[in-house]
Amino acid sequence: MKKLIVCLLALLMVVSVFAGCTGDTPAAPSSSSTDTTNSGSNSGSSNSGKSNSGSATKANDDGLIRVWVGEESASFYQKACDEYVASHPEFGYKIEVKGMDTGSVAGTITNDPTAAADIYTVAHDNIGKLAATQCAKPITDQALVDQVLADNPESFQKVIYSNLNDVKYLYGVPYISQALVLYYNKAYVTEEQAKSFEGLQEAAKAVGAKAITVTGDDGFNMSFALLASNAADHSTTVKIYEGADPVAGGSKGESFCQGDDTIAIYRWLQSFAADPNGFKWASSDGWEADFNKDNLGVMAVIGGAWHFNSAKAAVGETNLGIALIPTFTLTAEACEGLAGVKAGDVYRGGTFADCKCFMINANSAATKYAKEQELIMYLSSKEVQNQSYLECMNVPAYVGAATFIKQCFDEGKVTEGQYNLAAMQVSMAEWGIPQPFLTGTLNTYYYSKNAPAVLRAIVDKTAYPTTGDIILQETESLAGIRKALYMVEYLWMHGVNPKEFPANLPDKA
Repeated sequence: MKKLIVCLLALLMVVSVFAGCTGDTPAAPSSSSTDTTNSGSNSGSSNSGKSNSGSATKANDDGLIRVWVGEESASFYQKACDEYVASHPEFGYKIEVKGMDTGSVAGTITNDPTAAADIYTVAHDNIGKLAATQCAKPITDQALVDQVLADNPESFQKVIYSNLNDVKYLYGVPYISQALVLYYNKAYVTEEQAKSFEGLQEAAKAVGAKAITVTGDDGFNMSFALLASNAADHSTTVKIYEGADPVAGGSKGESFCQGDDTIAIYRWLQSFAADPNGFKWASSDGWEADFNKDNLGVMAVIGGAWHFNSAKAAVGETNLGIALIPTFTLTAEACEGLAGVKAGDVYRGGTFADCKCFMINANSAATKYAKEQELIMYLSSKEVQNQSYLECMNVPAYVGAATFIKQCFDEGKVTEGQYNLAAMQVSMAEWGIPQPFLTGTLNTYYYSKNAPAVLRAIVDKTAYPTTGDIILQETESLAGIRKALYMVEYLWMHGVNPKEFPANLPDKA
């Protein structure tokens, strides 16, 4: 990704273009995670944003820069900002840091940008939406752009840009990395058993429980199945908005979800869910009740770092194991009639590997713009990211962070559980992709148009929908699964159900 920012031109564009966020565009639901311990939903209702609002307009330069971070990180970042101001008297601004449920921040900003902070934190999958509705200013400071390009993996660099007046700009600055992991009960599951779904099943059978559950059936949490890849070479045929172009009219790019490997994976999951000691959806009392050591409902749960405290409370700190999302072996039944896979092929569950980013409110005073970018450069530096890990357990987003994380454990600065939580996220990132949402439209189509419900219908072997005009009569046969996966792909690309199915599937939607 080349240096695309011309500082002076960009600054002039920002001053002329940004009169503030449009404010009338509803927030698109998203299931991206939040910092360390918060809820995993980015869905923001029209009311939730205003209830979290700070003071009124930020258009005037009042000598104060306001920053929003995750609730559990606020004290640390306030201290870091105070130290920066004290050591840089020329900075010229006071800084006020507020802890927020970062999952609802995007909704707050699109609701009422004047009530939002000058610098705010969101998951990267909100960038396209916030840029498209002119709720954010691009990053134009070349030193900051250079730092982002030097420090962050290519996968993050692909998803932190959007467009302004048909020119591509950097909008989000990564500073926290996140991925799904496996939490398991060490009192009943050995480290070896936790490495595979079959091992978890064996442990569950010994105590008459289910092997595993998930914290939600949405598109983010169920990425463990959708993005599962061959354990030998990380390969998968799944494509989600690959090559999407936010500049040339917001092209959706290419999506594909009907490969033989995807069919075999969902066939395997169907069988695993039907087994008395296999997979289950979270009960009405929540996954915590299923995972609880006293209930012995499930041996393990797939979740994010923000579920760590709840998982620890459910089984106790000494019993909580953390591992990569396990592998599973395709059966002959799962591969029947498919040429692209064979019985015995081993796959590992996948994940969306995402980043939390700092962004600048378009409604913030233009006179603060340069200093806001200076502050973001400091807050997203490797040094501050490292300290944030030590004090808040926020996993750094920069390349090579695994070395620092291991050093902290070796030096006794973090517990074994804290180390495993960070190390497993870093390792799982190699088995996942960042959510590829370059525009608000793609974000909405992926999360809001019922594709997750179709995927759940496949796992449950039910018709879809279960009431009204049933489009899919069944999701158990090879033909039924192919139709269901075509529907998922069609919903991603068009946002509506297909009126008919191609005669010869697979066929791209």
